[in-house]
Amino acid sequence: MLDFPRWKVWSIYAVLAALVALAMPSVLSGILPSNLAAHLPAKPRINLGLDLASGSYLLLEADTADLAATRIEAMRDSVAGTMRNGTPRIEIGDISTRGGQLTFLLRDPSQVDAARERLLAITGGGAGMSGQREWDITVVDTSRFVLKPTQAGLTQAVDTAMKDATEVVRRRIDELGTKEPTIVRQGATRIVVQVPGLQNPQALKNLLGKTA
Repeated sequence: MLDFPRWKVWSIYAVLAALVALAMPSVLSGILPSNLAAHLPAKPRINLGLDLASGSYLLLEADTADLAATRIEAMRDSVAGTMRNGTPRIEIGDISTRGGQLTFLLRDPSQVDAARERLLAITGGGAGMSGQREWDITVVDTSRFVLKPTQAGLTQAVDTAMKDATEVVRRRIDELGTKEPTIVRQGATRIVVQVPGLQNPQALKNLLGKTA
């Protein structure tokens, strides 16, 4: 027969007693009357995940093609404004946004250098950590400018848009008063939304789909 030191035996008994004491509130709360159970220590609260509590799950994905088209349209307005409102005024022909690029013709070819300087000022510097420009600027036939969005610029725009979208989603879900929602980015263009306890995914879709 093994002979354990007395201090080891009492240590085991102490650990068992502590475990029993911690379990008593959970055991007695279902047995004692409510007026007595109210005096028991509060049971630790466990936030159940989506797999245990059920709820709503959504996977949101960005439309990068739409974002690219929106950037070109925004640049179109910016180019028209900076050429028209600068000093001296630079006259340009109609601006085209066909083919995923922006093109326009100078009325006066002698202003090509001035036009380029203004374009450099509004097309942004380096995109993110890569240092690459967000737009490539070329001159064709001495007076026609062609602006093409770079992949680095589009990647930077998508990342910024996704960060903004994630915060918007978080604020809107906070309005529901739900506990422990999960809102995380998945890859470059997706957002995972998990809301435990919310049994109406259509209501969640409607909330997130509202115009800001």
